[in-house]
Amino acid sequence: MLKLFEIVEDKSPKDRIDELRKDIERYNYYYYTKNESLVSDIEFDKLLKELEELEKKYPEYKIENSPTNYVGATSLKESKFKKVVHKKPMLSLNNSYNITDVIAFTERVEKNIDSVQNELEYVLELKLDGASISVTYENGELLRAVTRGDGVEGEDVTENILAIESIPNFLKEAVSLEVRGEIVLPLSRFKTLNEERLELGEEIFANPRNAASGTLRQIDSEIVKERGLDAYFYFIVDAEQYGFKTHKESLEYLEKIGLKTTGVADLITDMSIMEKRIAFWEAEKENLDYETDGLVIKLNDITLWEEVGYTTKSPRWAIAYKFPAKQVTTELLGITWQVGRTGKVTPVAELKEVELSGSKVKRASLHNMDEIIRKDIRVGDRVFIEKAAEIIPQVVSSVKEVRTGAEKEVVVPTNCPVCNSVLEKEDGLVDLKCVNPSCPAIIQGSIEYFVSRDAMNISGFGSKIVERMLQLHYIKDITDIFELHQHKDELMTLDKMGEKSVEKLLGSIEKSKSRPYSKTLYALGIPFVGKFLGDVLAKKSKSIDVLASMSKEELLEIDGVGEKVAESVYNYFRDEKSLEIIQKLKSFGVNFGKVAEDKKDEVKVEGKFTGKTFLFTGKLQKFKREEIKDLIESLGGTNLSSVSKKLDYLIVGEDAGSKLKKAEELGTVKILTEDEFLELTKE
Repeated sequence: MLKLFEIVEDKSPKDRIDELRKDIERYNYYYYTKNESLVSDIEFDKLLKELEELEKKYPEYKIENSPTNYVGATSLKESKFKKVVHKKPMLSLNNSYNITDVIAFTERVEKNIDSVQNELEYVLELKLDGASISVTYENGELLRAVTRGDGVEGEDVTENILAIESIPNFLKEAVSLEVRGEIVLPLSRFKTLNEERLELGEEIFANPRNAASGTLRQIDSEIVKERGLDAYFYFIVDAEQYGFKTHKESLEYLEKIGLKTTGVADLITDMSIMEKRIAFWEAEKENLDYETDGLVIKLNDITLWEEVGYTTKSPRWAIAYKFPAKQVTTELLGITWQVGRTGKVTPVAELKEVELSGSKVKRASLHNMDEIIRKDIRVGDRVFIEKAAEIIPQVVSSVKEVRTGAEKEVVVPTNCPVCNSVLEKEDGLVDLKCVNPSCPAIIQGSIEYFVSRDAMNISGFGSKIVERMLQLHYIKDITDIFELHQHKDELMTLDKMGEKSVEKLLGSIEKSKSRPYSKTLYALGIPFVGKFLGDVLAKKSKSIDVLASMSKEELLEIDGVGEKVAESVYNYFRDEKSLEIIQKLKSFGVNFGKVAEDKKDEVKVEGKFTGKTFLFTGKLQKFKREEIKDLIESLGGTNLSSVSKKLDYLIVGEDAGSKLKKAEELGTVKILTEDEFLELTKE
């Protein structure tokens, strides 16, 4: 913890206000972005209260980007923006960095299509670097605007979106649809705003992307209007339902109804042309009035998207081509070996501080020992660093030409840097691992993961608090968290842990018991089960008892679950320690879904479709896609993602394509119209 309350009587009101803002912004960053509390909640609240009172007393020193004006991750903890679950997740895109990756992508697309009648077309679009947004129109009127958030859940920022002039309140047609786009701050406006802020003595914006994202979260929508944000749209959710057969057509329709696009949608069939257009935009981007960090390449034929399919977090019919990241050089001062919650031991470069892409960098990833050897990196080297995917700093290479001979080769560790256990290396893998389940770093990592915002969301339980609880032996694994109330009196005597902080922490622990089953499943830290897959498994299994009883074959039937995930989930529920933890968490009342009296009934819902598999194709007239999926599952059926020998029924809508043809060729699939399917449900 940091020392906060020093004597400040000799400081002027302006100096104290500036100091408070700087401290609060730093604490907010660590708390919301890194899930780490640098100060206790009570101290944070005192600082914020002091800043509010000083700004009221000296309004001439208040600035628009003060922490007292912001919400959420950039300021106040109580957000005025309500959370909204996306009807369809805003998935991320897989990235590529060279034409070879792009060619490999197109080959995978073609491989996933049963029969390619004509040469496939791809649409090349600009990838804007701003804040993603999903906007819903009902009968042509803007109904709601939601930020991307974590892809599954975002924040309702409708009021602020209405203040952006380039987003129409009413479309040119009375159509109901959901569109997705990017909110950006034009570079010309970014430059002007920073010049104005310099004249006023205010802190300038680091980059247009952060400025756009921060502006969207302003409490005062007038500030949003003054900033001059812009918006470009690039996607219609379920575009096929509106009769579009190609992505290019849907983009043209966006412009027709009054929504702005970048106007860049190059149709390409030849990879040599693709390479030339990528090179063109890599140079031309410097002439654009908005930040772009790459290009997006999409299969033009929308009717093939479902057939090409999705991974757990990305569509297989699209890929992002990232422009080369900016690089800088600095000195490699040393290497720290870091132990993660899974026991993986990774090298972290300790660097002489340098600025990269608008932020100060002192540490960077070295990935693993094999990479260090391959790149011939030594302590004391001058090294190039870049931000991988513009987020994580990594060491790219060393500058061997300037070596003095004083540089030292990196020594491969043989023992865990935390518990001193002998490290192991799994067959076929490059990572070193600590396999001691009692390793303090593994235990601390698993607890931090469990209490994190995306998991159990136990506020006030940052890494420093976790470390302290472990040192005091109040907790030794995740189950002990729910017995911390037994140490309430002792907790209140600890430094920086007053009565209110302890009450808040214990209250948050109690509240976490009712977290959704998908969140508690994610919190367990099952290898390869992230947020998206945790939601998929929870929705399919309904309870952890059902999930635990599934065979590998049953797990593989679930869309998005591959061999590696199925193996991991299956093994997890056959580990005695894992089962012991789950049982103990259940005894504390943690939500693990609705447990059926008869597990068979939970797996096999009684109904006409028990044991039967379904798939639909083409444009459906009587159902929305999620509606028909839910109906099938409510009657015991299983939804598949592709035509195979496992498929029993194919429901066919208008303009059915290759899925229908493949089903006919198999001869074992029963093909139904929507009306025939409805008759089947009535039976």
